[in-house]
Amino acid sequence: MYAIYRSEGIEVAIPFECRMCGKCCEKLSQCVYDPSKGKIIAEADLGLFEYVELNDVELKSPILIKPCPFLKDNRCAIHEIRPKSCREFPLTERGDMGVGCEGYREIRAKAKAVEKALGKLEFAGRLD
Repeated sequence: MYAIYRSEGIEVAIPFECRMCGKCCEKLSQCVYDPSKGKIIAEADLGLFEYVELNDVELKSPILIKPCPFLKDNRCAIHEIRPKSCREFPLTERGDMGVGCEGYREIRAKAKAVEKALGKLEFAGRLD
């Protein structure tokens, strides 16, 4: 996967390498447990539900689960079928959203080095 940046008609592709640290799974889970269905729904808008401890509440309505329930030993147990939000992280307009992603930090460092030669780079998307 590559982060694509643009500067005055020039495109730069910087490779992204996931370090598999699990930080994004711990902090940005978008998995929602819906007790009416008895299932985990693996996509939700950020901030839709407040964080609730599962063992402290009698579940009557959907809640956001953090960390991601599919995170096992700092690895994604459903990596091949992970949600879109997971597939795209951190190569979005929002970057790593304060998670501290080492792979993203490396991309930003490389982009800053390229900016010295080309001028200001704008994030333009990602390429799988």
